[in-house]
Amino acid sequence: MLQAIRNRSRELAIAVVTAAPVLAFAQSADPFDAALSDVTGKVAGYAGALVGLAAVAVAFMVAVKYVKKIPRAS
Repeated sequence: MLQAIRNRSRELAIAVVTAAPVLAFAQSADPFDAALSDVTGKVAGYAGALVGLAAVAVAFMVAVKYVKKIPRAS
């Protein structure tokens, strides 16, 4: 019985060793899904920066409006 277990484990080890290269090239996720999640993360990051830039632009335009009202400023 012990010999049968050894033989079976040897066969299993050979199967694992021969299947390892095939499994190494297997893709865990769809490349399209990976690219989509990457782009979604970038869009979320750039959206925050764009909102901040728009807020700075609005503040600058309001400041210019009030500076123009100062008589000696223009």
